[in-house]
Amino acid sequence: MSQREATAHISPRLSAADLRAAFASAERWLATNRDGINAINVYPVPDGDTGTNMLLTLRAALRGVEEVPSTVGETAQMIARAALLGARGNSGVILSQMLRGFAEALEGREDTSGPGMIHALCAASETAYASVTRPVEGTMLTVLREASNLARETLLRQEGEAAMLSALIDEAYASVQRTPTLLPRLREAGVVDAGGAGVAVILEGVVAHIHDVALPNIPRFDATERVTFEAVEHEGHGYCTEYLVLGDGIDLGGIERDLAAAGGESLLVVGDSRTAHIHVHVEDPGPALSIGARSGALENVKVENMQAQHEAWMAGRDTNGGTEVPAGVALGLVAIARGRGIADAFRGLGATVVIEPTEETKTSAGEILQAARRSGIRHAIVLPNDRDVFMAAETAARESEGFITVIPSDNVAAGLAAAIYYRRDGEPASVTEEMREALDEVRCIEVATAVREATVDGVAVRGGEAIVFVDGKLRASAATHDEALLAGLTEVVTDDSEIVTVYVGAEHVPGAADRLTERIEGAFPGVEVEILAGGQPHYRYIAAVE
Repeated sequence: MSQREATAHISPRLSAADLRAAFASAERWLATNRDGINAINVYPVPDGDTGTNMLLTLRAALRGVEEVPSTVGETAQMIARAALLGARGNSGVILSQMLRGFAEALEGREDTSGPGMIHALCAASETAYASVTRPVEGTMLTVLREASNLARETLLRQEGEAAMLSALIDEAYASVQRTPTLLPRLREAGVVDAGGAGVAVILEGVVAHIHDVALPNIPRFDATERVTFEAVEHEGHGYCTEYLVLGDGIDLGGIERDLAAAGGESLLVVGDSRTAHIHVHVEDPGPALSIGARSGALENVKVENMQAQHEAWMAGRDTNGGTEVPAGVALGLVAIARGRGIADAFRGLGATVVIEPTEETKTSAGEILQAARRSGIRHAIVLPNDRDVFMAAETAARESEGFITVIPSDNVAAGLAAAIYYRRDGEPASVTEEMREALDEVRCIEVATAVREATVDGVAVRGGEAIVFVDGKLRASAATHDEALLAGLTEVVTDDSEIVTVYVGAEHVPGAADRLTERIEGAFPGVEVEILAGGQPHYRYIAAVE
């Protein structure tokens, strides 16, 4: 008898609340394994981050039942419906169809049981196979089919509910390991199927909650796994096109035939007569969108360039920029950083996850929560490094139920000063206390260009002038960015100041390192000066004075 069998607590009936909580457990376990699943992807295309796509789909499903209905049947239907609307990528769409089959098997049920769940999973497998035009073995389809079938056989042999659910999980992971024997490209790449791995993780998360069994302390799938480049199958130019169609009398078969005739590949058309979810790879996304628009209104349209994604993926793999999350880290550190150099600085100080938002976006609470859950096993520390992100970080902390501690770093300088005191194996309380104390030991200077005329904090500026902020407050304007930086330094450098670190922004500044070093050392003798390429947008210089 396995440990899972020996320790499982048998719940005779499962309520609607139990069902949602079980899928929430699966979501948390999938978040922990997300990077490991992403790392074993054999398809470097926009919808190739299988772990992420399955996680986002499962999260969309859970958002559909924030208010849990009274019956298991209604809960399962709401989960399936929300998953269909929020599905991401090929793997997410197939997962949504698994959830649809699961829900159909539980329709009308007030509650269910372990055996009822197994019968529903068998139905989920059948529905998922039927939703794919050309099912391929050695994929997530295979894993769910083999695991649910063995669990059903165990049930029929009357070996007990604990043995049945133990068989489900053990066979799921065994099936994942067999996927390379069924799919040659997996064998050539030296990996197992990522979608199958996601299914096994989801099943384990569900069973762990239902039977009150502790999940492992480290992820099942290691984020340092690597695909053999020579075996990566690249589909060349084209676009990953995905959208919802909302209407009446939608002909799923007709849409599928038209998309296939238009040259569509990796084609999935799922849903019902009122809602269809379309996923297709095409040379030209225009006709593919028009085909869907003939049947109803389009929503959640996503079109991504697979060639650009492929090139970025390969570049990221070649440079090995330290983006892998180390396995087994007890206390994780999440840092939000704009600019390659600043992000690398946080990694150099041990950050387990660095979020690098685009110039136009601010990091959301959901993104922070997701990053935190994969950054550490027992606890995560978050450095927002931007006053506009602090509230999102605090929201993520509240949602994490004690898993996240936020260090209130308003800027990059404060965040880097705090990160010096981070220790992966330290006690969260003592580490966070030291990091908070470090915030008082640094001053931050930010130099930018005024985009319009304004008066802020009592300082009048004109568009195009160089302006300097000290600890977030506008302090002066100047004719040049160098002069603005020196004005800010004059305000904060004291006899006790030891080092000035300047991060140069994304805009190329010829000779900045030598020029700034000479001017700062000349103005403030005895202060050590370090000039680094930060790569941050908007700010010509960011300086930390310690």
